[in-house]
Amino acid sequence: MSPPVIRPPRHSAPLHDDAPGRAPDGPSDGEAHRYHDHRLGAEVVNIVVGGCVVSDDPEVVITTTLGSCVAACIFDPVAAIGGMNHFLLPEAGTDMLSVSSRYGSAAMEQLINRLLAVTGRRDRLRAKVFGGASVNTVRSDVGQRNVAFVMDYLAAEGIPTLSWDVGGSAPRAVRFYPTTGRSQRRLIGEETMHDVARSEASFLERLRHTGIDGDIELF
Repeated sequence: MSPPVIRPPRHSAPLHDDAPGRAPDGPSDGEAHRYHDHRLGAEVVNIVVGGCVVSDDPEVVITTTLGSCVAACIFDPVAAIGGMNHFLLPEAGTDMLSVSSRYGSAAMEQLINRLLAVTGRRDRLRAKVFGGASVNTVRSDVGQRNVAFVMDYLAAEGIPTLSWDVGGSAPRAVRFYPTTGRSQRRLIGEETMHDVARSEASFLERLRHTGIDGDIELF
């Protein structure tokens, strides 16, 4: 079943600009926080790990904070609609490799399918990718695996990746303007790194005990 559709109203600081990608917007199962940013003059929808938001509202900005996680920002510049997900693969291991694959695929499929449900035009989709830093305390290579997974997935789906800001050792704050595809990112200081790593480790533990088949309960 599709996540509920929400419709935004319109409060954060300039980031490093990237640039150039409309439809129901909405977080998945409560994995988002909304507020009006007066400085941006926009309705900000912030997602956390396990979240996904799609919007065709020009007054909406989607934001997230990434450590080892990755966020895929996918948009259709003609239909002026886009969305962002935020996911973290489970740890690699003999019993977790297939889980990682299923979870990563479910995260990407949800975002792409919600866009296609509105536009029906896979050929117009374009992507930007962020995250994958080495900040996770559980496994040092999880960020690299997240980046490799999402890049390979987009290539296999034939969705061009226009830009990416990945790797390194610092968490990132990301803003995405879904109707234009514009994106911004800011590297976050060390004081935030431990909180991000702790949040990701907690999510990995939660994921171990959560079913991933079918519609994936985490979303």
